Amino acid sequence: MDFALSPENSNFIQRFRDYLDTLGPDLPGHGTGEGPNAPDHPVTEEERAARTRFVQRLGADGWLGAAAPAEVGGMGRSNVEHWLMMEELAYRRLPTMVIGVTIVANTLLRIGSEEQRREYLPKIYSGEYQFCLGYTEPEAGTDLASLRTRAVRDGDEYVIDGQKIYTTGAEYASHIWLAVRTGPPGSLHRGLSVLIVPVDTPGITVRPLITLADYRTNEVFYDGVRVPAANLVGEENGGWGILAMALDFERTPQANAHVQALEELLGWATTTRDADGSLIADDPTVRADLAVLATRNEVSRLFSLRMADMYARGEIPNVEASIVKIWNSELYQDSASVALSIMGQDGQLGVGVDGAPRGGHEELRYRESAVQRISAGTNEVQRDIIAQRGLGLPRNRR
Repeated sequence: MDFALSPENSNFIQRFRDYLDTLGPDLPGHGTGEGPNAPDHPVTEEERAARTRFVQRLGADGWLGAAAPAEVGGMGRSNVEHWLMMEELAYRRLPTMVIGVTIVANTLLRIGSEEQRREYLPKIYSGEYQFCLGYTEPEAGTDLASLRTRAVRDGDEYVIDGQKIYTTGAEYASHIWLAVRTGPPGSLHRGLSVLIVPVDTPGITVRPLITLADYRTNEVFYDGVRVPAANLVGEENGGWGILAMALDFERTPQANAHVQALEELLGWATTTRDADGSLIADDPTVRADLAVLATRNEVSRLFSLRMADMYARGEIPNVEASIVKIWNSELYQDSASVALSIMGQDGQLGVGVDGAPRGGHEELRYRESAVQRISAGTNEVQRDIIAQRGLGLPRNRR
């Protein structure tokens, strides 16, 4: 493919940049509290509320549905342009609304019922509905097929009982995209389903968990939670394929978050001197390390554009999504490691500590980076996907 932006693409993303510039003081503080565009401090409730208002403002002004069909509240723009918007938001460390717009809406567009598309898509694109993911359980993480949270059909409703963990965003989301077991115990992949569950449904308890990187995630308990059977996505016990599709959308990258972090590190290295008065960036080893990161950033962006082009052609990247997920998550962790190595012992000083290089942001980013190799499917599992589905290698059946 031709990776150069068309004049139409360039004009569109410039319009979006101009729009963001006009918001000025209405923009929320940098970062979303998790992921590659995390802030350099734990997110306060006021900041979280400001970011929710920002997403709703994007929706009200029509930007959330840029790549969605006009009949569901979208602009009908290309997926390449949608990716460029996400990249721009990540670069500015603004909320990127990945779950509702990128994961849930894209999945519903393909396999949701007509009623679900009419109910949820316009409200996702307006910013009224915001989603979190209810996947992981205390004993079911990478192996989602072993999850135990159960949904039993009772007339026109499902009754849900169980527990989820690491449900990031449950404290402000309106709905949960919930993986449940509807088949018999031991049914594994063949007994999973997906339900859309309003967070304010009676019987749901959200309890905060603070991570190693100081941001909030949650554990969520379901005690006799009743939702309409119409909230079932796809067929009962057909959830494994739906979850696989949604995970492919979740691995949609935002490469400019890495570019922005590299630019900030480069700015620090070219303006900071070591003990003998030399600029940090004049050290040949430092220059070589930064050059390697810059090269890997460029590869990340090319991978990402390829995925955006596949979406634009109606394809769902699978192996390609796994490749990008591995590349970006390892780049994120390696870039944080390189930053701390360049900064030396002072790099271990955290946010709010006097003398911390770059305000302690790199130390926080280093702590946060570990989860990147685990979230959206561990990198070991992604390598299995590449081997089996991409290279045709046999499954190891030891």
